[in-house]
Amino acid sequence: MNKPDPGVKTLSYSRRTARWWWRGALALGLLLVIFGGVQAANAGSTAPGSENDPLITESWAKAYIAQTLQEEKNTLQQLEARLQKLETGAAGRPVPAEPGSSAAFAIVTVAAGEKLLAGSGTEIILRSGRAKVLAGPGGGLSDLTAGCNLATGAPVKADHLLLSSRDDGRGLIPESPVILLIRGDYRVE
Repeated sequence: MNKPDPGVKTLSYSRRTARWWWRGALALGLLLVIFGGVQAANAGSTAPGSENDPLITESWAKAYIAQTLQEEKNTLQQLEARLQKLETGAAGRPVPAEPGSSAAFAIVTVAAGEKLLAGSGTEIILRSGRAKVLAGPGGGLSDLTAGCNLATGAPVKADHLLLSSRDDGRGLIPESPVILLIRGDYRVE
């Protein structure tokens, strides 16, 4: 058998285990003391009702709920007013004050040789017949369907939406009797 070397000191198993047990217990105790100190410091710094420890009362909750409900009622009333405007057609479009102007498209017949002069913001759609553009000093009509500007003498295509941007003598000259849909101010001469 192997004999232990007399020059090497060896500890018995129970002494080695006892030493590690005491070191572990000391470390665990130190951690508990540190953890407990941190918790005690944090517990003393928060006062009831502060940001860190919110506390609400029944009166505050009722006031908050009442304020929130009032804000929601105001928002609902604004939305209902906007919906009513949209349903009546008055949203973003002024109510016409003169004959010849309308919030809806009007069907207008113009004979050959007459002139149709459009007001500012007037929309025109040629439904039947042939017509040419009459430009004003500031330019012609905008063809919103084709995405181009039409100068004097340019033929108007049927079912294209035309826009008169100014009230400066812009309009149409029919070459044959025409039927137009017009929304906005206009006059026939």
